[in-house]
Amino acid sequence: MTEKSISKISLFINFLLFSGVGITIIFFRTNYLTLFHFVTSILIMGLGSISLILNIIKAKKAKDIAISLSTFIIGIFFYNNKTKFLSLFPIIFGIYMLVNGIIKFITYLIFKKRENRKFYNVLFGSFIDFSFSLIMLTNPSKNINRLTAILGIYLILFGITYFKDFLKEAFPNKIRKKKKRNFRITLPIIFSVMIPYKVLLKINKLLKEWETPVKVPNKKVSGKVDLEIFIHVKNSTIGRFGHADLFFDGTVYSYGCYDEQSKKLIELLGDGTFFEVKSKEKYIKFCNTHSDKTIFAFGLTLTKREKEEVKAKLEEIKKNTYPWNPKTKKKKNKIKNDYAISLEKETKAKFYKFYKSTYKTYFLLSTNCVKLVDEVVGATGSDLLKINGVITPGAYYEYLEQEFKKEKSNVITKQIYTNQNIERKKKP
Repeated sequence: MTEKSISKISLFINFLLFSGVGITIIFFRTNYLTLFHFVTSILIMGLGSISLILNIIKAKKAKDIAISLSTFIIGIFFYNNKTKFLSLFPIIFGIYMLVNGIIKFITYLIFKKRENRKFYNVLFGSFIDFSFSLIMLTNPSKNINRLTAILGIYLILFGITYFKDFLKEAFPNKIRKKKKRNFRITLPIIFSVMIPYKVLLKINKLLKEWETPVKVPNKKVSGKVDLEIFIHVKNSTIGRFGHADLFFDGTVYSYGCYDEQSKKLIELLGDGTFFEVKSKEKYIKFCNTHSDKTIFAFGLTLTKREKEEVKAKLEEIKKNTYPWNPKTKKKKNKIKNDYAISLEKETKAKFYKFYKSTYKTYFLLSTNCVKLVDEVVGATGSDLLKINGVITPGAYYEYLEQEFKKEKSNVITKQIYTNQNIERKKKP
């Protein structure tokens, strides 16, 4: 599997493409909606009819035939009911905004409890999301044009992101003198959340077929890797969401909820826990073998000033912590399978909990592992947008992947660590 680099021309073409589609949608909404309805309905009918024919020929189970027939009927229904078909999308968007509003409101309650000065911004964002949700869900059929306009604006902003990247590649010396963080439009969480898992499936398929090892492009760079960001993923329910941590100045830093006894709300909430591991090799081996994780490691080169900023940010985060022993109040029969205890045993990890700061309470959908990585790396000027208050490991992977493929970004290396690769090296 060989990855292609991104050229300045491709970035500019993407800018024209996304912006052009967005502008077209805004100014020709009626034609766009008519075409979208027609094409989508025909595709659903086509997929349903082909699937139905194949299932009958192959004598598949009645359940499979019923699903194919239902798909075909849904396609016919959509084709003959344009308004009802288009009304589905404001409903879906309304539900999506409602979920985002709930996430932000929970985050607000966490921040308020920790007396964080910025919690009013989160509350205001929650209010905006709830308002959008109410508008969309109250009368979906009348909000189709509004939603289409929002889609057009989103695509234009997404295109502008590519234009900014084009400028950075075309004029690196002028653009990079400014280290102020900028907003960046990324994929919505519903699309980005599963990106690492999809890449994992692709890699596993190649490894099972015993093809050539996974290859990444060799980037001609000056300097060395000063910081690495690890994106973890595994084949499990929570593991597919992913995890992120970083390696800097000889130490792995990670944040999450590693106190099993504090977890609640289906493991979404718990005590925020911070740990350090001095051996990168031991940590990666532990993640590969104990947790069966695949790790995507992106290496960044930093200036002297950026390294000082990263160090200062880590010290700022750590000053609000106190040492924590994973074996505290732990029953003997639960020690063996406890992740934190196993990690401490295998890697000599040092754990800490927070006595204050927003990291005191871990929340999977906001104050999570990526928030800490983003805050630390953000000190160097990276511009990943916290879209809707949520940065998923998938969104971060997508950002790092795009930066790695650029010729002149400071993301200069990429390494993939898998348990299969460890076994593979032992083969003759």
